[in-house]
Amino acid sequence: MKKILFLFAAMLTLLSVQTVNAQNEYEYVDLGLPSGTLWATCNVGANSPEEFGDFFSWGETEPKSYYEYSTYKYCMGTHTTLTKYCTDSAYGYNGFTDDKTVLDPEDDAATVNMGEDWCTPSIDQMVELKQCTTKWTEQNGVGGILFTGPNGNKMFLPAAGMAWKDDPQWLLMGRYLSNECDESFCPNARLLQFYYYYSDIGVGGASRREYGCPVRAVRAKEVSEVYTDFVESTGTLTYYFDKWRTHRSGVTELYDPINAPDAVRFKDYYNKVTKVVIDPSMKKAPLTSFRNMSYGGFDSGTLTAYDLENVTSFQGLENLNTSIVTDMNSMFVMCSSLTSLDLSSFNTSNVTSMNGMFLGCNKLVEVDLTSFDVSNVTDMNTMFGSCSNLTTIYCNDDWSEGISHDNSYLMFSGCKKLVGGNGTTFDSNVTDATYARPDGGKKAPGYFTNRMYAKGDVDHNGVVNSADVVAIYNFILSGEAETGISKEAADVDDNGSVNSGDVVAVYNIIIGA
Repeated sequence: MKKILFLFAAMLTLLSVQTVNAQNEYEYVDLGLPSGTLWATCNVGANSPEEFGDFFSWGETEPKSYYEYSTYKYCMGTHTTLTKYCTDSAYGYNGFTDDKTVLDPEDDAATVNMGEDWCTPSIDQMVELKQCTTKWTEQNGVGGILFTGPNGNKMFLPAAGMAWKDDPQWLLMGRYLSNECDESFCPNARLLQFYYYYSDIGVGGASRREYGCPVRAVRAKEVSEVYTDFVESTGTLTYYFDKWRTHRSGVTELYDPINAPDAVRFKDYYNKVTKVVIDPSMKKAPLTSFRNMSYGGFDSGTLTAYDLENVTSFQGLENLNTSIVTDMNSMFVMCSSLTSLDLSSFNTSNVTSMNGMFLGCNKLVEVDLTSFDVSNVTDMNTMFGSCSNLTTIYCNDDWSEGISHDNSYLMFSGCKKLVGGNGTTFDSNVTDATYARPDGGKKAPGYFTNRMYAKGDVDHNGVVNSADVVAIYNFILSGEAETGISKEAADVDDNGSVNSGDVVAVYNIIIGA
């Protein structure tokens, strides 16, 4: 009782606290280069790979209408009056030198405009791009170089040109700034460049600082990334989103279903994994896809599928941030030793594909989908295909009206033991979404079973206790999208809002008032 009262008091004290995460996320690509450098997919200031973005004089962080030494931030009007980044007194104002050759963060256009995790690339990082294959191409009508990394991932750099004086495209070619000035002639900045219709790139050349050039940012060395860590002694595969991959003791592999959809994972240990754990850090992972989360690929030479066939449990599924996810294709495919899954914490309001989500889970007996919102789903083909032991699907919503036969083909194929909540048994002639609804008996047969929870059981764990007070607190701070808790469950006093009154209501249920 003391514990409950303490939580109740803490809840009332902290109700007014709000946490806002306003950090912008930018897409990047891992080209498989030795340094692990991650390259932005767009220029600074651009919204697509083909857009030129903003142009910057080297050492400046804002675009401008006139590019010349008369407007350059770090000089007194000429290239011989530099006031920062000067290695030769002949070019410094009144003989000024500071021997700086690398941009400070406050002078880095990438860092200032995109955040502290980003920076303008070094010459070494640009030289490393020579390990990619390069090809002049046009992408959506824009010419540029397509880089293909050692791992097969690609990056496009448009030939954005450069700006001088009031001409925004004074020279039609590709010129991208590095974070270094030319130590031997400090009025110049070093860069990467290429010419129209040529597939070769040059790195290390120099150009006057006054010119306006685009910047393609890179991620800082230690950045958060989604990866798995396999520890053989425990048979545990853990998903993390943090900066500590190189510090883990097990076998680590990146999980990037958007930029590396064909990457092979789990090759040397796929059949040794018995448990999957989702670390709490995954709550902040900005993934829009969980495609093939449990599938590592296929070796056509040995005809081996690297699926997690011996996994018997997933722990911490509530830690998956599903609020912005659009693709759950084959998420648990071929997890053929799983017997149950509780996905009641999932927010699927933006998901469009659930194709093959549980395909081949032939020991799965029950799955809880009570939180699923399928209003935007357009593909449920083979969703439960070959789940030959599946008996119960907990779901309170009718999916049958929103999905066509063609988009739910073989949805329940092979689910021969499936039974709805009112006794409807599997019909091999109805394997599309027609029966994807709560079972209404003979008048409205369905394969789903309604699951109702007791009032006050906010976290849906089957009991009403102090954990439900914490669940309400988390809902108030973070909302439904991040917590997976529905407003309906958290609004215990049924007044239309979630606040301290709901904590009181839970407390009264616990003490039997």
